[in-house]
Amino acid sequence: MNGSNQPSGGDSPTVSPLMIPLLFVGLIVGFIAGYFFVWWGLIAVIAVLVAAFMMVLSGRSRDGATGAVVGVLLGYAGVMLVALFRGVL
Repeated sequence: MNGSNQPSGGDSPTVSPLMIPLLFVGLIVGFIAGYFFVWWGLIAVIAVLVAAFMMVLSGRSRDGATGAVVGVLLGYAGVMLVALFRGVL
């Protein structure tokens, strides 16, 4: 046993600095797309998914792309659920 609190496998994993800002921007884009454009907002969601896929293929930050995708999907799905429960859809 070593005296440290870290796992014996090595260093702890690091998260890309783009993860949190792209998650936040994704939430905003998803919310705006769902609130103002409703069904046309799916185009914005698909555009972000394609952009994130291209980020991963070009070798850029996978964590940032994941943050953008999760943010947009959570923002859009949240607005759609609220609209569904209020009977707007």
